[in-house]
Amino acid sequence: MAEQHSGVDTRVREAIAHVCGRVERIRADLETYATEGAAPLERLLADLRAGEDPAPALDALHEALLAAGDAVGVHGGAARGMTPLGVDPALPDERVLLCPTRQCSRHAWPDGSDAPRCRVSGRPLRGERL
Repeated sequence: MAEQHSGVDTRVREAIAHVCGRVERIRADLETYATEGAAPLERLLADLRAGEDPAPALDALHEALLAAGDAVGVHGGAARGMTPLGVDPALPDERVLLCPTRQCSRHAWPDGSDAPRCRVSGRPLRGERL
């Protein structure tokens, strides 16, 4: 059974993070190559904003990307994780910025400026100590 976090399994969270980090590129690819245009992406974003189960829309987006010529869709990307190369998770003061709604596993590193905003909710990413 897949690991759960806030009611969403890890595979789904990682796929949402993949989409979130590439939303504009995915939109452009779908508008150019998919028969439905960006509709599958927009359905996923609407479900996420509404707090609905994202799995069905995520699967539909995955299929649309594959049909449009994307070799891996949203589930087959490179391994993703919360500890990038060169970061020692044992350092107590390391901070990471995470999804404000806890729906995906997207992360960013603080750079001293305002926190980046979530591309789904528009809220700033939340800070958390590693």
